[in-house]
Amino acid sequence: MSTTETKINPLARDLGGAAIIGVLASIFAFIVVTNLKFNISWLILLLGFTGLTVLGILITRLFGEKIPLIYKFGKFGEAGGLNWLVDFGVLNLLILLTGINAGIYFSVFKGGSFAVASTNSYFWNKFWVFEKGKTKKVGAELTRFIISILIGMTVNVLIASTIRFFGPNIFSGIDGNLWANIAAAIGSLLAMVFNFAMFKLWVFK
Repeated sequence: MSTTETKINPLARDLGGAAIIGVLASIFAFIVVTNLKFNISWLILLLGFTGLTVLGILITRLFGEKIPLIYKFGKFGEAGGLNWLVDFGVLNLLILLTGINAGIYFSVFKGGSFAVASTNSYFWNKFWVFEKGKTKKVGAELTRFIISILIGMTVNVLIASTIRFFGPNIFSGIDGNLWANIAAAIGSLLAMVFNFAMFKLWVFK
């Protein structure tokens, strides 16, 4: 493993990034809970998410001093958690605006939300997680990123759409909006594991 890969960032940079992630996460989480009709104030979400992300980066740095991969995966996990909420937030915003949570439109919404989350993912992973801001071959890196994201999007949308279509037929009595989020969660989780491997081994190698 190279020196660049194992380097621990200055504390202020990591804490600043973690705090921004916490604030953004609370905004998108608020959209999700609003669509699911959960009565949770944004302030509680803000304090909760910011506290968790800041504490998380401190723990990640502590263990990362001995096991560098934990540092990278911990930061990727925080950025990935934000991407997950961006994905969910945009999906739920589209559902809120249209009142549609199933069918072909759900698949379109899921693809769109994943695309927005992936754009967010690129910048956080490039500049904060893997620190490749000064990459000389930007075009090649961006091409690899787009290819990996397109594959991840295909996996995400297919799994989410399949679960959203068949799930209510197997387990009835669950609200349509909740089913949309359950399907999105499973699809996004599998795509997140795939993307970490692709980013680590290929895109930002």
